[in-house]
Amino acid sequence: MLKGIALYLVFPVVIAVAAWTALHTSAQVAELPQPNAPLAIAAGDSVSIAWSLPAKPKPETVVIYRGTSDGQQFVEVGRVPASDLRFSDDKVTLGQTYQYRVQTIKGSKNSALSEPAEILVGGSAKITFLGGSIDRALFEVVVFRRGRRVSAQFVQKMGDAIGDLAYVDELDSVEDFRLGPVLTKLSIGVAESKENASLPLTTASGQPLKDSAGREVKIDFEFPGDTHEIIIATLLAKDGRTLQLKEGESYSR
Repeated sequence: MLKGIALYLVFPVVIAVAAWTALHTSAQVAELPQPNAPLAIAAGDSVSIAWSLPAKPKPETVVIYRGTSDGQQFVEVGRVPASDLRFSDDKVTLGQTYQYRVQTIKGSKNSALSEPAEILVGGSAKITFLGGSIDRALFEVVVFRRGRRVSAQFVQKMGDAIGDLAYVDELDSVEDFRLGPVLTKLSIGVAESKENASLPLTTASGQPLKDSAGREVKIDFEFPGDTHEIIIATLLAKDGRTLQLKEGESYSR
């Protein structure tokens, strides 16, 4: 009888202790606040990732994830003490766009991944209109292949997609320089040159006006110069946009 009473009294206590333990354990594995998107800066052929830390709770570790520009797949590329506040990723390819996200860890707690920060490494593919006539145009196309910046020149007529396959000495291979835009029109335009002049300021008596350091004060101004004819190339981009390039101007993708 006494054993039955003892069990009757102890059972509620066991339930209470189990409930408290479950709540305490749940609190231990609760997620940390989602961190802000990191700052991504291209530095030559690497990317520097920087982040800020919340005042509380202070995370112990930051995990860095890298994905492609479409944001479909992210893989871990680094895990460092959160107090470092930065990470350098040198396993990247010139001309490629990446996205970076960070996650914080403290003990058994993890945060959700941050929003992504996007960065282009090394520069973008580019088409430069070098000039031409009323029916032919000369373009230079710059692309990034296997970590190298390579370029080639192409003569195009109306209706041509700019660029083509071309042999690249540095890579000892044939590379594709077609970026998508099509040459739709060549026209003659007029450009006005600009000229700069600098004139000294004078006092009412005609003496040079000087500043407190004794230097002559001058005024710089720009005025129109001669006009001359230029060729303008009209391009149709893959997204349907119409672009106009004057001689020497570039389009970057």
